[in-house]
Formats: sequence, structure tokens, C-alpha cells
Amino acid sequence: MSYKLTPAQPADVDSLTEMYRLCYPLIDLSPEERYNYFVRNPRCSLEDVFVVKDGKEPIASMIAYRFDQFQEEVEIPVIGIANVMVAPNHRKRGVANFMMQRSLEIFEEEGIAAAILYPFEHRFYRYLGWGYAGEIRQYQIRCRQLAEYLEEEEDDDLETVLFQERQMPQLMEFYDAVASRSNGMLRRNEEYWRGKLVAPPRQAVLAYYNGEMIGYLIYSLEKIHTDNPFVQEIVVHEWMAPTLDARDALLGFLAKQSDQVESIRLSLQPDEPFHLWVDDPRNLDHRFLNRLYAHTAMVGLGWMYRLVSLKEAFESGRRFNNVKGVLKIEVEDDQLGDREIGVTFSGNGAKVDKAASKPERIVRGSVDIVSQLFCGYTSAQEAYEQDLLEFEGKDTIEFCQQAFWLPAPRCYDLF
Repeated sequence: MSYKLTPAQPADVDSLTEMYRLCYPLIDLSPEERYNYFVRNPRCSLEDVFVVKDGKEPIASMIAYRFDQFQEEVEIPVIGIANVMVAPNHRKRGVANFMMQRSLEIFEEEGIAAAILYPFEHRFYRYLGWGYAGEIRQYQIRCRQLAEYLEEEEDDDLETVLFQERQMPQLMEFYDAVASRSNGMLRRNEEYWRGKLVAPPRQAVLAYYNGEMIGYLIYSLEKIHTDNPFVQEIVVHEWMAPTLDARDALLGFLAKQSDQVESIRLSLQPDEPFHLWVDDPRNLDHRFLNRLYAHTAMVGLGWMYRLVSLKEAFESGRRFNNVKGVLKIEVEDDQLGDREIGVTFSGNGAKVDKAASKPERIVRGSVDIVSQLFCGYTSAQEAYEQDLLEFEGKDTIEFCQQAFWLPAPRCYDLF
């Protein structure tokens, strides 16, 4: 069959809405909410929706969000792929593979540095060149396990307050300041904040030190027992505590909810060691995994990252930790074709030119692992020790270790 990938048109919206219902029947949205997902989405427009047609009717679709992502305090334009749908009667025909392949070609032509997504199946997207980027640790504990933090808010300098509308500019400013120093976080607009992040039933809690905002969390409440609506669980959707004072204040707020909150479920980044923060980090059920090893957290693999235009990625403005030197990169890419580039690192950035015939340093490997190296999920030393990439040259590993080092990637946005 002859498939064609095109931007969605207004005439396609009814078909997209029905396809959404068929592909995601367990997502409890009204017909109007499904319709608005395509025409009133706070982070994209209808022209960011791609459809595959076999004739006149859409048989598959995806959304290509246009984000700015922070790396080394630089905002890099990336594509966020989401809502990948194939009509039930057109599955197992290579439609999704065609849609991903063709969209990558379009993004490369546009000069997009990278694409990110949350996979429905990691194996499928690894095959298409995406590498791992994000991990979380999800904890579910009894509220009383935070009792030691009740005294933290006795500190006159620390305070937590429930978010009010007038604090929106301050909340957004704080997020932007933290995001700009991060690796992987996305720029957000006000419409997204108001319509998604702090819209009911969600509530934000802000932490202050001497009147200055130092952190926040966004949460909602879920009923645990159908016969007792006063016993609830707090689900923390976003945790932003870059300092110990912010951590203590926010955990103190959660601890104070123990009268009506039985348990707390929160997701933290790998570099936030919850088991060192509390006396008892055991999971809610307190069961053992192996003999005397207690279950504390569930590890989750999340978003994935893929280099698209190598030139745009390396010439994005990243400083690459101020290294100087030349590196040849050979990328195996079944979707966009194998590529060889020469990268000259100036100490304040990088420039891509024709690869030298006899370079002193060479790194070679598949695009998914090169992408993991570029985004900071895998270090050069790890890639060498696990035989994920090939390195040639006496100091190539050390050079790449320095050039590509970044803090652990993190992305709080679900799209």
C-alpha cells in the first residue's frame, strides 16, 4: 500500500477524535475533551499533528510537539513525539514504522537537533534509534514514616504555603531558573501551567526560606477505601526541591497530612536518595524482595532521546565542558543513514565539518547509544566498559568523558 504522511487538516479532526477513542478506550475523556486535545492543546496546534493516509481517511497519527530543551544552560529546539495512534484495523502493517521513519526525515530536513518521546514499548523505539534518557524511583510509604520531618517547619525561617493564583508568575520564574541549570527539562508556557499542572484536582505547595521561594511540589489526593472517603493517598506529580531546606520543608508538609492521609506516592530522580532521608524508607507493604532485602522503590525507565541532525546538535551552543580538540564520530543509523562527521571543539562550543581521513580520535556506534552519550545518560567510560561504543585513539575515552559529561537527564513533563 502507498502511505503518505502529511500535516493534519481541519477536516481530519473528527476522524482523529474517533481514532483516539478506539486506540485509548480506557482513558476517560468526553468527546469534547478528545476533540479539544487536537484543536485546543496548550502546547501545540493542529499543524503539529501528522497523519498517515491510505487514500482520503487518516489511518494513523502522531503529535510533534516543538519544545526548547535545556542542556548546559542552552535552549535547544527538539521535537517531542506523542499520541502515536494506528487505527485498530490497520495494525501490523508497518504503518507506525513508516510514520516514524518519514517524520525523522522531515525533522532532519528542518534541522531539528533531537527528538524525545515516552515509549509504549522500549524495544520498538530502540530499533528506530532512540536511546534511554530518563529514570525515576517511585516510592510508596505510610505518611507516618515522615514523622521525623514534623519538626522541620518549627524553624521560623522555613514555611510552606498552598499555591494561590497570584503566585503563578513566581512559580513559573522559579521553575525556569531551575530548568535552565538542568539537563533535559523543557521550557513551559503559562497556558500549560494553568491548564495542566496546577488545574484542579491538582494543588501546588510552595516552600519558602526567609520569604524566598526555594521549592515546590504538585500533588493530588486519591481515595483508598471506597467506604471511607477520609482515608486518602497523596500522589506527588512533581517534586522540585533543589536544596536541603526545600526538601525538609516539603517533607514536613507531607508529614503533617497524616490525620487524613494514609500513604504517599512520590517519584524522585536517581540522584535524590530518599532512602538516606528517612529512618524507614520501606515500601508500603513492607515485603522482602530477597531474603533480608526490603522493598523500598520501584525503578522506572521513562523518556527516550534520539539525535536527528548531528550538525544542529553539536552546533547548538553547548560548550561541551570547554574541551578543545577534534573528534570523528561514526554513527550507524538505519533510519537516516550511516553518517561520519568531524567535530572541532573550540573550548566554547563545537563546529561540524568534514571528517578527517586519519583522525586521532574516533568514536563509533549505533545512533541510540551515541544519543545516550550526547544527552548524558551514558558516560564514555560506561560505554567503553559495557562495550556499547568503540573508541580509537589513546585519549579518546578521556576526551569524550569530559566533553559529554552532563548531570543525569531529567524531564518532568508528560506529553
